Amino acid sequence: MKKILFIISVMFSALLQAQDSEQASVGKSGSTSDILPAAGDIALGADALPYLNYLGNMFNNTTNNTLALGKQNLYFRYYLTETTALRLILGINSTTNINKYYVQDDAALSADPLSQAKLIDKENVYIKGIDINVGYMMTRGYNRLRGFYGAQVGYGFNRTSFDYQYGNNLTIANSAPSTATTSQFVGGRLAKRLIEKDNGLVQNINAGLFMGVEYYFLPKICIGGEVTLNFMYQWGSQSNSKYEQVVGSQIVQTDEVAAPGNKKIFLGTWRPATYGGLYLMFHF
Repeated sequence: MKKILFIISVMFSALLQAQDSEQASVGKSGSTSDILPAAGDIALGADALPYLNYLGNMFNNTTNNTLALGKQNLYFRYYLTETTALRLILGINSTTNINKYYVQDDAALSADPLSQAKLIDKENVYIKGIDINVGYMMTRGYNRLRGFYGAQVGYGFNRTSFDYQYGNNLTIANSAPSTATTSQFVGGRLAKRLIEKDNGLVQNINAGLFMGVEYYFLPKICIGGEVTLNFMYQWGSQSNSKYEQVVGSQIVQTDEVAAPGNKKIFLGTWRPATYGGLYLMFHF
């Protein structure tokens, strides 16, 4: 947090100097017609904190500094007038995580009790989701500092699924092969192994009010943040799992229902972004 506050303070110090040099264009009357959006303008924006965090790490010489974007929200606006706009917030997440774990080689251990040979168990995690919110906003304020408020409706869904690949094969001779510890279960010698899991499709619809503040530190460029009061209804489909095991003299795969779909009703305040609702917006 300290490094984020530091980089923000550096930014605003530089921007205030730039603002002083622009006073002539603003004029004695305080007009900001060249700085604020006008009717017909289109605005594009993105979450700001990942970039501020990355810049902050550059200043304090953090090792292995990476730009951790994760799920990014994209912000779109179309200005109907100088003080009203239609807006859209779009969040897309399509992530694949491949987790690998060492496990003992059962065949090598059987041939040599002192063997340290290792194989790899692999867990593939697939996360897919989308959130979209459409709203109508109004703005007011003084000079570069603008407040905004409005209403929106939205829809979203997400799905997480897994599949597993094991180093030790399940065979008639080795009906309980060694398995590594993963995020899904505790390893060991498992007679029944998970090979696929689908947590089901989780969907939601929402509607509510939002309000926030923006500051135009350069012409047509602002930094802002917001909070919403939303009502959300969420529902999910059942989750399923697939296992493999030795039954008699055969290797059998079975599909099992893991859990029924849940429902959730929520009314509360929240921020529409992964990174605290702070964003940068550019107008054209």
